[in-house]
Amino acid sequence: MDLVHQEECMTSIKKINANRINAKCSTGPISKKGKLNSSKNAIKHGLHAEKFVVIGESVVDLEIIRDRLVDELKPIGIMQEQIVEKMVDLAIRLRRIPIIEAGIFNHEMLEHEADEYKEKVASTIEGETDNRIVLSSNTLVRKTGLSFARDCNQGSAILKLNTIEDKLLSKYFKLYGILKEMQS
Repeated sequence: MDLVHQEECMTSIKKINANRINAKCSTGPISKKGKLNSSKNAIKHGLHAEKFVVIGESVVDLEIIRDRLVDELKPIGIMQEQIVEKMVDLAIRLRRIPIIEAGIFNHEMLEHEADEYKEKVASTIEGETDNRIVLSSNTLVRKTGLSFARDCNQGSAILKLNTIEDKLLSKYFKLYGILKEMQS
C-alpha cells in the first residue's frame, strides 16, 4: 500500500473511532416532546405508504394521512403501533369509497347514454352552454368504478360497496376504541 492510501485508511479509522466515542455520549431525546417524536419513528418507517397505493394515487397524499393519524393517535409500543397501522390501512380504503362510487355511477350513466340515447346525447352536448354540467367522467374515477363493478360481476355493485364501507368503518372505530382503552 502506498503512502497516500495508508493516510486515507488512517483517517477513516480515526473518524470511525471518534464517531464511536461520540455515539456513546449520546443519550437520545431528553424532553417529553423529543421522546414522543422519536417513539413515532418505528411506525413511520414501518408503514410505507407505497404498500397502500394504487395506480393514480399520490404516495405523498397517503403519507400525509399516515403521518396525521400517527401524530393524533400517538401510539406507544408495538401493540398500539399495529392498531394504528391497521387504522391507516382502513382510512386509506375508506378514502377510496367515494371515488369508486362516482366511477360506478359515471360508468353506468355513460354506458346507458351510449346505448339508449346516442343521437340525443350528441346533439345535447354540441348545443350545451351551461358550463356547470359535467359532461364526461374523470378517466381514473370511471376506470376505478368499472373495475369494481366488473369485480362484482355487474350485480349490485353499489350495495356491495356500501356493505364494504360499513364493515371498514366498523373495524376502524373498533380499533380506535381499543387504542383509546389501551392509552388510558
